[in-house]
Amino acid sequence: MNNTSIVNTAKKVLAVVLFSATVLVVVPSFAKTASPISTNNATAQAAVKFAGSTDNALLFDVTLANPSADKFVITITTKDGDVLFTKDYSDKNFDKKFKLVKSDDISSYNFTITSSNKSLEQTFSVNASIKTVDNVVVTKL
Repeated sequence: MNNTSIVNTAKKVLAVVLFSATVLVVVPSFAKTASPISTNNATAQAAVKFAGSTDNALLFDVTLANPSADKFVITITTKDGDVLFTKDYSDKNFDKKFKLVKSDDISSYNFTITSSNKSLEQTFSVNASIKTVDNVVVTKL
């Protein structure tokens, strides 16, 4: 192998290592996952989980076990109280993915699930932060 091939290979390996390190640090820091939470209604369980991200959006999976098919409302707000989304549902086994556009101005989201009879009222807080790690290793070839 000539010297140019070795240098090009080393650059590719370094790029892959940097990308992998960045993904390992950035992806878990977007949200704290929540395990299913029992509420006042012993049969209802709600959960909001981080489902991944794209270049410009965060993805969340919202699930709710609602055996009595009560009407409930899902509201997504910013930490400042600005409403981004609200909609009524009455599914028995609710499972929906939500896509929130990334914004430098918004670092925290609140998912609130409230049933019409107030037997279920649960709020999940999601803090999104981006961290970049530069790990550079110089090796003499």
